[in-house]
Amino acid sequence: MVNLFVIALTGDKRVFQPGDTISGVLLLNTNKEITLRGVRVELHGVGNVRIRSGKVTYARRETYLGFQSILLGRAPFQAGSDIKLQPGNYNFPFQFPLPVSPLPTSFEGAYGSVRYWLDAVVDRPWRIDLNTRTPLVIVERVQIRSPEFLEPRLKQEDRMLGWPCCPSGQLHTKARIGCLAYCPGQEVKISGLVNNESSKTVIGFEAQLVQTVLYKAPEATTRTVTEKLYVLKKEQELAPGDQTNVEFDSFVIPPVQPTTKGFGCIDISYAIKFKVRVKKAFNTDIIFPVVITTVPPNTEPSADPVLREQIFIALANYLASRAAAELDSNAQEATEGERNTVWDRPSAPEAVGPSVASSSERPGSTSGQPYQYYRMA
Repeated sequence: MVNLFVIALTGDKRVFQPGDTISGVLLLNTNKEITLRGVRVELHGVGNVRIRSGKVTYARRETYLGFQSILLGRAPFQAGSDIKLQPGNYNFPFQFPLPVSPLPTSFEGAYGSVRYWLDAVVDRPWRIDLNTRTPLVIVERVQIRSPEFLEPRLKQEDRMLGWPCCPSGQLHTKARIGCLAYCPGQEVKISGLVNNESSKTVIGFEAQLVQTVLYKAPEATTRTVTEKLYVLKKEQELAPGDQTNVEFDSFVIPPVQPTTKGFGCIDISYAIKFKVRVKKAFNTDIIFPVVITTVPPNTEPSADPVLREQIFIALANYLASRAAAELDSNAQEATEGERNTVWDRPSAPEAVGPSVASSSERPGSTSGQPYQYYRMA
């Protein structure tokens, strides 16, 4: 009987970035002899999107990571003799160097997800395998150095209110924002000037941080989910013929996923809106597309290592809580059957890593076999 079978990560660290090394020990305690083919740890990174349209479900699966480390014995479908593991305690060290190439940040959404995890398996002949799973969080490194994103921006919109047959006059709106790139923990300052030359009454103003998630499935099937992450309201009337300066209190970017684009399943983008609410008329929106990063711009004096670490920890804790809650959920995997599902599985990017990353003597090994780490087929 197996009393203990768990993955213990070094320092209990569960949040990583591209280029980091995931390391730990697989702990196994048994009070009976176990016959096995091998013991392995697998590292997985997968993006999934499922969109139902009528009676058909369109599904896309994108693989970002697929590695396994053979800790004892042989790999699946590899020839060789079985091993008899005697009762006792066993520690199997492992490590996975993550590629330095971009990896999408962990994400859980309405129509899809980006998930990373470790699976440990004791492969037993003619018996049910022993399995254990540990969720991971990976945060993509996103930083903006382009000057055009770091300078203040001003936009203007002149809009005719009413209908073409009975216009109500023009509403002139100017909005100004400090820059177009932010990271969690940074302050956003937005202001505006509104000149009401219409016969309508302005009843208030809003500053909004909006997240837009685009889910992409086969056959050009998409779903877009927009969420207001932060809303700052200013209740102030502006009568016809008046104008006013609108100054909002600054607000802080919350811990959210960075801007993610260029991957096959999910795109995440952000915008900051300056909204003018008009009584009995359509509102006016001035939209500033912004980039959410994980590293403050180098040009700012506040971009010190301590602040970077605080920002990373806040974001990591947020993502880790979501990953732990969602990893074992099958909500995104539900389907009416393969015959009603249209699948598209893009091949894994070539930049994921080498086919053989390392080979060295496994510490604490009693078998004398090398520690193997390679891409899964």
